[in-house]
Amino acid sequence: MRLRASQLTKDFGHRSIVKNATLSVNPGEVVTIFGPNGAGKTTLIKILATLLKPTSGKLEIEGTDAIEDYSDVRGMLGVVIHEMLAYPAFTPYENLKFFGQMYGVNQLEHRCMVLLTEVGLQRFAHEPLHIFSRGMTQRFMIARALLHHPSVLLFDEPFSGLDAAAKQFVLDRIAQEQQNGKGIVITTHNTELGYLVGTRFFFMINGELEEVAQRDEITAERLLLMYEEKMQSNLSA
Repeated sequence: MRLRASQLTKDFGHRSIVKNATLSVNPGEVVTIFGPNGAGKTTLIKILATLLKPTSGKLEIEGTDAIEDYSDVRGMLGVVIHEMLAYPAFTPYENLKFFGQMYGVNQLEHRCMVLLTEVGLQRFAHEPLHIFSRGMTQRFMIARALLHHPSVLLFDEPFSGLDAAAKQFVLDRIAQEQQNGKGIVITTHNTELGYLVGTRFFFMINGELEEVAQRDEITAERLLLMYEEKMQSNLSA
């Protein structure tokens, strides 16, 4: 089991943003969480990434208590969220080299250039990140997430704001890392792309996480219909 979360809750004041969320991720599995903006998806991803401490609940990553021993598991995680988690004034190469030294990556200079080539940024390896477009920044963030060979990847809205070519790149890269045995969690409100890449599906609405189906149990059309019905019933409640 790559990741196991049980009854995770996060309260801000009197409001619960995440409510008793439970999920697990196995090697080679892509768990897709569908939900609208404000549903709690980003908060959940930050908890799974150990960037935010839950109010209650349990989280294990590769068998380690990720809440109490968060520093021990961060090297197992690759994270892509909307915050850059990098230094905008530095170049992609400088950033990767800095973070690679923190993680003790072997053959670091070679690893940095290989990754930048794989994500199509080799021509921009020595340009500052702050000049990058949204798509270029997303490519860099994927390289940063993969730098230290993590076993678990967490992607928050990875398709948001990207053009068609960049979306296809993200789809292809997630599929490649799945084949490499990573355990992957993505959040998205795009049911078409989320279905294409996912192997197991959840809905998250108003902080409540609900498992829906395995990929081989449901068609894309049925998944979309169920999601729209769930959204409509939530609006009517």
